[in-house]
Amino acid sequence: MKNLIPLMKKFNFTEYETKVYVTLLKVGPSTGYEISKQSSVPRSRVYNILETLIQKGIVLEAQTNPILYSAIPINEFKENISRNVSSSLEEIDNYLVQYEKNTDSEALWNIDGFQNILNKSKYLIQYAKEEVLIQIWQEDLDKEMVQLLQKTNQRLKKFVLILFSETQQYDLPFDHYYKHGFEKDKLKEMGSRWISVVIDEKEMIFGSISSKVNGEAVWTKNHSMVFLAREHIVHDAYCLNIIQHLDEKTKKEFGDDLEKIRKIY
Repeated sequence: MKNLIPLMKKFNFTEYETKVYVTLLKVGPSTGYEISKQSSVPRSRVYNILETLIQKGIVLEAQTNPILYSAIPINEFKENISRNVSSSLEEIDNYLVQYEKNTDSEALWNIDGFQNILNKSKYLIQYAKEEVLIQIWQEDLDKEMVQLLQKTNQRLKKFVLILFSETQQYDLPFDHYYKHGFEKDKLKEMGSRWISVVIDEKEMIFGSISSKVNGEAVWTKNHSMVFLAREHIVHDAYCLNIIQHLDEKTKKEFGDDLEKIRKIY
């Protein structure tokens, strides 16, 4: 309940409303008195809370004696929330679109926070029209990103994904990606994980990620920055493609984990 209450507040449900709904899910159809007792919501408040939840469409009232209240199923609750959010977003879009101006395409724009970086990356990938190039760490993938990458791999012919993993455990539900393999050295060089996304040779985002909360990134349409970021990922893919096709004799000459490949000085 402790973690659920702040989540429900994001969808305009108060602490008492959350407690009442959860109680009804647990105990089933109940009277106002029983709900108050089980939820710890004061009896003086519980009927007003129930009326509010009825108006919101997540609690049902039966004309029995005494009156019984019941919670709608969880799946129905989620679908109702989704419909309401979608409807609100459409209204917001209708109001905001008249004010939108194009962002300065040559500037470098800062993005703070891991989730904000991931959200921007997802947006770029989802709306790419011709090409997506991406470097990302296994540790920073969530379910939504994995599904998005899988769809993008199927949707676009020009799709390059280089996957890093601190444990070298690579797990994606498709085969068309490169497993980096030199993560230990790269972490020493960079000091943290990162994400790099380039789409359609027009936009790029590069972010340094220190945790599931903290991160800093830049997003831009600056032609030179986009070109450099794209070339970096393409060059990485070239090298990994070559390494995959090395014969055993050559691999042996480069040593364990092909460590000599990285000795260029």
